[in-house]
Amino acid sequence: MPWRSQSSSRRRGDYDDYYPHSEPIRPKDGIKPKSERGAFAETWWAKRWIKVLESFGWGNRLQRGRSYARSGQVVQLDLAVGQVTARVQGSRPTPYKVTIRVTPLTDAQWDHVADALAEQAIFAAQLLAGEMPRDIETAFEAAGVPLFPQSAADIQTECSCPDFANPCKHIAAAYYLLGERFDADPFLIFHLRGRTQDQILNALRARRAAQVEAVELPTPAEPAPALADQLDHFYQAGDELDSLTAHVAAPQLDAALLRQWGDAPVGTDADLRAVYQAMTAYALGKVQGEEEG
Repeated sequence: MPWRSQSSSRRRGDYDDYYPHSEPIRPKDGIKPKSERGAFAETWWAKRWIKVLESFGWGNRLQRGRSYARSGQVVQLDLAVGQVTARVQGSRPTPYKVTIRVTPLTDAQWDHVADALAEQAIFAAQLLAGEMPRDIETAFEAAGVPLFPQSAADIQTECSCPDFANPCKHIAAAYYLLGERFDADPFLIFHLRGRTQDQILNALRARRAAQVEAVELPTPAEPAPALADQLDHFYQAGDELDSLTAHVAAPQLDAALLRQWGDAPVGTDADLRAVYQAMTAYALGKVQGEEEG
């Protein structure tokens, strides 16, 4: 079967008119998704990716692709700058080859994005902690570029299957599994657009360091009192403490440190994640109990 670029000019029914329905071959080495039913993404950024795709009016095509993804028909999924490649098992012995292309941002565009991210301390802090800030799209908008595709025209796809519609179920299956990859590592979204995790974090560290160096410390209006005169009340909180508020909540990204440092030693990953979850639940319980009391 020759490789062909898929076109959106044909509708879903066109494929069934030309090719009779056939059941796909179930591969033994297919990628098993974490989600067995319901929504296909957990984190807000992965849900955003799925929502963007579903907003393009692909309806039934995405549903068939979701079924393929859940059945483990995708046997390979690789992500690089600007491109995702996959192999999806269909009804023929040889898996179909899928390519998904998204145009990477230019160096100048990434510089503008890094400037916008560094201007917001919370963005830099969360990214450095391995989390995806919920309002991060505003930084990309300020830089004049989108983080996610804005229309179907922003994504170019190819599949070696005979289906002329776009997306075919093989491409759609890759879309959903890509969402799960984003769930596990939010920095893959940036990688697809042209920057690795290290490049993003190094750019933020450099900009934050430059901002600190640029700040001039104010000259005290009057000499500070001697330490000996403050010993009686040195550890007492001042009036400013009453104006401070804190919001304690579970992190957006579960077990962020484990995700950041990679897989734990063999057989301990699940246990460590359970410990993180238990510690989080205990801490939230203590805080909430104190607040209610």
